[in-house]
Amino acid sequence: MVAQRRSARLRSRRARGELKNNRQAKSWKGKLMTSEADIQAMAEGEDMRPVSFRTPAFRTMIGDMPSFNFVHPVPALVELRARTESGVIVRKDFDLDDEEYGNRPIDFKHVEKIANGLYDRPDTPIQQIQLAIPKDIDGEKTFRWKRFNSISPGVEFGMLTVYQGTPMHIENGQHTLEALARVWDRVKGASFGDDQKKEGVLKASAAPVQVLVQSDRDEVTRMFVVAGMTKPISPALMTALDQSSYANRFGTQVGRRARLLTDEPARLVYLRSAAREESLYSTAHMRGFTTATLVGFRDRTPDAREANVRKVLEERAGSSGNLNDELETVINETVTALDYAYDRIPGWRELRRSPDGAGLSPKQFRAEYLHGSPAGLYVIGGVLGAARFCGVPLNDVVDALARLPWGRSEGKLRKVDGVERMQHLLFEGTLVRFEKGTDSDGNVIWSPTTAGGARTNYEAATESVLKELAREAAFKEMFHVKTLVHLGLRSANRRGRPRKAVES
Repeated sequence: MVAQRRSARLRSRRARGELKNNRQAKSWKGKLMTSEADIQAMAEGEDMRPVSFRTPAFRTMIGDMPSFNFVHPVPALVELRARTESGVIVRKDFDLDDEEYGNRPIDFKHVEKIANGLYDRPDTPIQQIQLAIPKDIDGEKTFRWKRFNSISPGVEFGMLTVYQGTPMHIENGQHTLEALARVWDRVKGASFGDDQKKEGVLKASAAPVQVLVQSDRDEVTRMFVVAGMTKPISPALMTALDQSSYANRFGTQVGRRARLLTDEPARLVYLRSAAREESLYSTAHMRGFTTATLVGFRDRTPDAREANVRKVLEERAGSSGNLNDELETVINETVTALDYAYDRIPGWRELRRSPDGAGLSPKQFRAEYLHGSPAGLYVIGGVLGAARFCGVPLNDVVDALARLPWGRSEGKLRKVDGVERMQHLLFEGTLVRFEKGTDSDGNVIWSPTTAGGARTNYEAATESVLKELAREAAFKEMFHVKTLVHLGLRSANRRGRPRKAVES
């Protein structure tokens, strides 16, 4: 009897267990696979290959080409990029003889610039990463699209599955992706300080991604050339846009405050690089002028210019100083000196136009005066840089500059190699040269033409001015070797014969 009751209880427990299992099986909707039949039922019509990633996405058609748009968490995107052994997110340089997709060579300096910007401000929105995948590999589909519904005509929402081993070539965004990886590797796992906060921001961030299904190598490269060929931003606009740079901020702020550029509308131009009509100088020209007043001509590359400006600001600010505060001080000093020069230097002082129209227009000024060109402006900046380095009052140097011949036509006939030629009183061959011609009556005329805006020309012109000013005792130090080295006009470790001095 006892045995019968025990057997009944076991059967009851088994029944309750089977019922519970059946309920769980129904609630799990096939998540628990208990038999071969269940596995076959679930796998019927499904591709069971390993998955690279699966994500909700929007599907659109670009002509006959499917396009999938989604966002991917930054850590997951970096991890996906790192799986190169399985052919995920491949970036190759373009090769004429290669059948695979190729891209332009990666510029690691550009990567570093993006990475530094993202590290400083990880809350910066990330540009879209564009990838291209083939439709199939040896007849095997590379992806699966499961449509949920239509959002609007031509736009579907669903689930995109990309199978493992699918090559994903970078169509656009290669520098951004590389920079993201660098920044994430730098802050990943941080346990304190700013890096921990930055890791938190990046963990919560996602990058927009577009996957294009395109198997034709030539079509992939054509799309890159056409769609990825963005027009370069002019140096003037880049100067105005990128105010994270000390050099850019220096030039832009002086241009926006100095009376020379603000007395009339449109004197400061930033949407293009060249000054025309009523404009005087661009923000890029003002950056060249202002940085010359601080570091001379040690600006052969953007990185060198920024590093040298920062170094001088650090020296001025001291160990406990604030670089932004010091930059503001330098900006105010330069604006004050430029306002003083605007009142005194020939050409600039004639730019004030009275209501009756008396005075020079910017266009007339550029035609008549050498500092109407960027090269002439940089000469004035370099001379002020020498004065700043030597501790000479800037206003005193401006007064001396005002006594120099800045007019294009200020020339004098001289014998050169036995031949009489017209030469500029100070800037012949550097900022200007005279060309010989004849008028309609056969008379000889000499026409001033620009000597070009090359660096060698305005550097040589700066030396001519410094040599001229050094005739006065108050300015002698401005032509010393240490000053010329500071300005970048001499090498600190020059070998061999010294560079020939510019003839006056």
